[in-house]
Amino acid sequence: MRSPHPDFDLVILDCDGVLVDSETISCRTLVDILSPFDPSYDLETVMRRYLGRPASAVIEDYERMTGRPASADFTRDWRARLFAAFRSDLQPVAGVREAVATFGSDYCVASSSDEERIEICLRKTALWDLFEGRIFSTTRVQRGKPAPDLFLLAASERGVAPERCLVIEDSVSGVTAAKAAGMTAYGLAAGSHFAVLDQRQALLAAGADRLFESWRNLALAPVAI
Repeated sequence: MRSPHPDFDLVILDCDGVLVDSETISCRTLVDILSPFDPSYDLETVMRRYLGRPASAVIEDYERMTGRPASADFTRDWRARLFAAFRSDLQPVAGVREAVATFGSDYCVASSSDEERIEICLRKTALWDLFEGRIFSTTRVQRGKPAPDLFLLAASERGVAPERCLVIEDSVSGVTAAKAAGMTAYGLAAGSHFAVLDQRQALLAAGADRLFESWRNLALAPVAI
């Protein structure tokens, strides 16, 4: 398998839906939690609202629905249910380990998830060894995706100019953030959530420079920048 980025100095990878097939699991958990307050929150609706966005977006909606601040108990219950589902069912996105092994330049993760969730996901899918010490969480910036802050932080700390970065994303908010950061963005439609909510055209409309169906397909030579 060839490296997907000979024209870039840093590959920035989203985690959920790009490295681990977590989006359907996490969104089903949110349906269980939020639909009692608003029955319109089915799986597709939850995906449209939250894919690629930080947990604060869920908290804001919960507080709007209930008219009260989200308690520590709410957050603990949500995380406990989510992490139990991950430990039971989470799998890596097919081909990711083989693809990362071909990277000839620097790479890192920049995720809307917090550090604990990222580590749980990567350990469960046996990918932790590839990314330990290469992780940037949304908790490190004031504005999460679709703002460019997280990608710009990753590029700055890895010592690479934004225009030399390739971002691999599965969500509209992630692609939007990458383009706002002045980076090249590839959309990856390899996660199971695309069977529920097909965002291929939405990724292109958001500015994705190319779209790939799998990690194996992404290993083709990219468009030079």
